[in-house]
Amino acid sequence: MDRKIYFNGNIITVDKEESVKEAILIENGLIKALGTNEEILSKCDESTEKVDLCGKTILPGFIDPHGHVVATAQTLMIVTLSDVTSREELVERLKKELNENPPQGDKWLIGFGYDNTKFEDGQHPTKFDLDSVSKEVPITVSHASGHLACVNSKALELYGYVGDDYVVPEGGVVRTVSPDSKEPNGVLEENAILDSEKKKVVISPGFEDVLRAVERVQKVYASLGITTTQDASVELSNGYTHILDTCANTGKLIIDIVGLATQPVTTQLMTNEGTPKREYKNHYKLAGGKTWLDGSPQGFTAWLSKPYHVVPEGFDSDYCGYGTQSDEVVTQYFVDCINLNIQVHTHVNGDEACAQFLRCYKKALEITGSKADLRPVMVHCQALRKDQLKDVKEIGAIPTFFNDHVRFWGDLHHDEVFGPERAQNISPIGWALEEGIKFTLHQDPPVKFPNQILGIHNAVNRKTESGRVLGEHQRIPVIEAIKAVTINGAYQYFEEDIKGSLEVGKLADLVIVDKNPLTIPVEELETIQVLETIKEGKTIFKK
Repeated sequence: MDRKIYFNGNIITVDKEESVKEAILIENGLIKALGTNEEILSKCDESTEKVDLCGKTILPGFIDPHGHVVATAQTLMIVTLSDVTSREELVERLKKELNENPPQGDKWLIGFGYDNTKFEDGQHPTKFDLDSVSKEVPITVSHASGHLACVNSKALELYGYVGDDYVVPEGGVVRTVSPDSKEPNGVLEENAILDSEKKKVVISPGFEDVLRAVERVQKVYASLGITTTQDASVELSNGYTHILDTCANTGKLIIDIVGLATQPVTTQLMTNEGTPKREYKNHYKLAGGKTWLDGSPQGFTAWLSKPYHVVPEGFDSDYCGYGTQSDEVVTQYFVDCINLNIQVHTHVNGDEACAQFLRCYKKALEITGSKADLRPVMVHCQALRKDQLKDVKEIGAIPTFFNDHVRFWGDLHHDEVFGPERAQNISPIGWALEEGIKFTLHQDPPVKFPNQILGIHNAVNRKTESGRVLGEHQRIPVIEAIKAVTINGAYQYFEEDIKGSLEVGKLADLVIVDKNPLTIPVEELETIQVLETIKEGKTIFKK
């Protein structure tokens, strides 16, 4: 029997009473008891391991309610260079990656996203810079535009750009060390890398590489306290079905992953199981459908009811973004999902997209006559209006807010996208709380890396990168922000009976942190550090 007692801490249970306990007993992966130190330690026997928390805090394991875990894993297979500010920093980043995760066989070391305008001299890196990383492993780093790359000498050899008589595809440029030389300096433009034949030169990661990346990314998620996550892009064409099934069947999953089948394959991959609550198999389950009704506000493609505050160049003054599907198509998809007892997750950023979702889902309910508790999910909800919340509540929908927009794009939304007035109410979590609507918080990884602690901080503080408070009336209490990444996430996944709070009989999914979020100043919430993450009683991360 596996028994462990954690005592002398702050156990934030997130139960209905919002109680805080001193100690917790875990037995065989389940929570057996909670209470005072005296009460729980009295249950100790010779087989019980005791852990003194020394005043640290335990929370339920964090639940990521929307994201793309395989795509996030794939980002770990390349070196992110968007934040480097010098060629020297770029080189050091590549050296670190080569040392820690050397490419296997004939694979390349691949970087993406550098911006030479951030460098003091404005110059691109060259083969001489990259050769200092390695002359044996082929290296390519793509510019942020995607239309230019720098490669090392080994890569130039594989591309065929060596000697004096190499051929450059039409529309391509191979920069040279000097105007009167044919020797490439490593900077390749347009079709020199984008030509269909040249694209084949770079050896892309294989299936086994992706599986290793999924294993790796789970460890990152665990280091952030996440014990349940999602992949909202499961399709046959992208191989995600095979990838996730293989990970599950070969025991590679250490956290729970909830898959969503995209609209074209939802009814192909899923059947009517009589309930929207699907069961995990080795930590993976395909549990819902996914569709999209508009784009993104920061990309000026979200579907709004009123024009953008600053209309993008080239568009009419009444430009409001646009939808992606007709009411007829959307309604039929919802009907199909409802008839199969499938929960549907729908991407809606603009208020007009939210209106279409509500209109079509209500129509689908009328057509089917369904009274089932299917908990449809509205994903992102940047411009969800206060007057729309009544319908959200009526159909039992769950908004999952990308509230971190306030932090990362809040100033853009204030100045250009929505304007000062509408921007105060993006991600209206305060209104949702007032209406008694259960909601969750996400970062839409890999758009932003999952970070539920930052999500809690941003929900409570609502400050932009410039320090502007955006929607003071939309701020929520700390405990409500915690619920949005724990028990509400469990509710969204139909798992509130087994996870999301620390209660007797539930899974021992929990995270130990260094500070108590209920007692520290709210401005310091983002400084909280995850010390240990436990999944079903087993430690999957420890600092």
